[in-house]
Amino acid sequence: MPIFTFHIKLVGTDPMVTRTFMASSEITMYELHHAIQVVMGWKNYHLYQFEVDNAVIADRRLWDEDEMGPITNVKDVSVGQVFTNVGTTAVYEYDFGDGWMHHLELVDHSNHPTKETLPKVISGDNACPPEDCGGIHGYKDLIDILKDPNHPEHSEYKVWAGKNFNPVEFSVDACNAELKKLPRHIKEYEKGF
Repeated sequence: MPIFTFHIKLVGTDPMVTRTFMASSEITMYELHHAIQVVMGWKNYHLYQFEVDNAVIADRRLWDEDEMGPITNVKDVSVGQVFTNVGTTAVYEYDFGDGWMHHLELVDHSNHPTKETLPKVISGDNACPPEDCGGIHGYKDLIDILKDPNHPEHSEYKVWAGKNFNPVEFSVDACNAELKKLPRHIKEYEKGF
């Protein structure tokens, strides 16, 4: 089973939120979506889509093709079918309201077997923004307010973001521990249908 290494970055964030992670080429794009949610630190509350070479890959159950256009269903295509060569890129959009755009690139692949549990994060930089903070501009405002203890909304934002929120903090170990729960996350998500 080929092992793919991906690099993903959350476009427009400052500090830049990035992750490098490994996944099997045999998982579906649906499973990749769930892995990205954990890898990045999202909560899987919103719609999402992948765009690869002007083709849209999304969950048919959440998509109105008459209104939003034709798609390929995420459950019908594997990661290996989409990412055919090192250097293949995709745009992963999460939360159409906040418009979080991620640049996803296949940076390496290996045919050597591994005993490691996949997916697995190799490295990462900075915390994921809190859900529903208003996209890039809202996140920038949040960071600025959290940096200024004299700002009139500082206390309110500190509570909203969580007292332990640190925009420059990311734990590979904590993320990998959460990735080990991925089958359970997917099962819980599926209960909503």
